[in-house]
Amino acid sequence: MIEINGKSIVLRTMTQKETRALWRKFVPENNTAYEYNEEVADKLYEQSIEREEWNPSVGIFTKTDEIIGELSFDRIVYSEKRCDLSLFLVSETYRDKGYGAEAVMLAKAYAKDKLGLKRIYADVSSNNARMCAVMKKCGFQHTKTFKGDSPDGGDRLVYFALL
Repeated sequence: MIEINGKSIVLRTMTQKETRALWRKFVPENNTAYEYNEEVADKLYEQSIEREEWNPSVGIFTKTDEIIGELSFDRIVYSEKRCDLSLFLVSETYRDKGYGAEAVMLAKAYAKDKLGLKRIYADVSSNNARMCAVMKKCGFQHTKTFKGDSPDGGDRLVYFALL
């Protein structure tokens, strides 16, 4: 069980009920159609439990215990002391308020201090200017571009940070 307390948010392992709440609130950024499906949410929860050791994920909660997003430590390779980081906030309501940057900074400290990692990567679409800004604000450097390789049609930008 992971629990990381920040100034305005808490990152912690989600329960099944919290995972359902996360996906109930989810609103895609690009206005694509999305309909909540409890079976899909439950499957995502089960998958998160199965891969907890090498791909732990946590909910992003406000200090009033409201679920507002998810952060994952993807593809941890302990022998190489590295992982990938992914993050999303459930809706426009929570963006541009510093929650994403705080979550990334908490994740960096956790990856270094608790997981013993030294490097962290993040893939971001060139169409996601907000996340690109968060990465830069949190000390990540853009290291590589894969043209047109992002699911949303943008370029996939690889960001990197030493811990």
